[in-house]
Amino acid sequence: MAEEIRALDKEFVKLLLKRLELSRAVDRHILRGVNAEAYNFLRKSLVDAGLSENYASLFAGLYTAILSQGSGLRVAYLGPRGSFSEEAAIKVFRYANTEFLPQSSISAVFRVVEEGDADYGVVPIENSLEGSVGETIDMLAESTLRICGDTELRIRLNLIAKPGTKLEEVKLVISNPYALAQARKFIESRLKGVKVEVATSTSEAVKTAVSSSGIAAIGSEYAALLYGGEILLHGIEDYKENYTRFIIIGKTPIEVNEATMIKTAVLFTLKHEPGSLYRALQPFAERKVNLTKIESRPIKGKPWEYMFFMEFEGDMSNENISQALNELSKRTESLKILGSYPKIT
Repeated sequence: MAEEIRALDKEFVKLLLKRLELSRAVDRHILRGVNAEAYNFLRKSLVDAGLSENYASLFAGLYTAILSQGSGLRVAYLGPRGSFSEEAAIKVFRYANTEFLPQSSISAVFRVVEEGDADYGVVPIENSLEGSVGETIDMLAESTLRICGDTELRIRLNLIAKPGTKLEEVKLVISNPYALAQARKFIESRLKGVKVEVATSTSEAVKTAVSSSGIAAIGSEYAALLYGGEILLHGIEDYKENYTRFIIIGKTPIEVNEATMIKTAVLFTLKHEPGSLYRALQPFAERKVNLTKIESRPIKGKPWEYMFFMEFEGDMSNENISQALNELSKRTESLKILGSYPKIT
């Protein structure tokens, strides 16, 4: 049996190298279509064979991203390896020849893209349960980068530990604050008396847990696979409808194969007077523009002063949207247009 597996591995490598050789001779636009077909076929085949949808999507995405040729993109994401941001980056750029660059913080992702060391960056902006990621919105206010796209991931959390660990042996559970909050009820009911500590990321937590005894991490299937951890329990998030939305930041639009809608995002400030927010939003209501998100954020260095982050459906090249933005600019103290961009599925 072992020899048969080794023989299959060798044959697999030969086929991969042949695929890579053929890819180099194909026009990149044609190759994108071929890779899209390969992704869909491989993902469906793996799911039909019994692999989880998460693993199947990751494997198919990595396969097509690694073996694609022609674009040579460098994409930074909030790391380390095994993070949900990496999964989102693979999902978005799965048809391109991409080098993925993990970064230690959201601000670091913005910095490397601004400095030209990466073409695009992928960072979380909002979770369906825990709300917005403040650091991302703050960096959008400071940065010259635009939003080039957004995508979302279904967040499936798992309890992961060193192989051979039993649930009753867990004395400490670690993860990032968002994952711990999203599994709060599980921790309180199934891990009574277990100490809880915050880690910088879910993937870093998994990496630590796998190399230690008596420690379990809350993280993704991908992180467990990457770092050699054993999943003690699957799907421990308190609410199954748990999604995180990620934005792609950069200086130029991105090519997409699938987009379900175009949105536009802006940041603006208002005079501190009655009715100022109502007047700012009025042009959108009059033109029947659907607002998908609006929230206030504190302005750094100006206590009790706020900026507003707003997203709405439509492209700013559309006359209706352009007119609304023109009216908005007249009713605000400052206005920053962050771009119009596709939702990538």
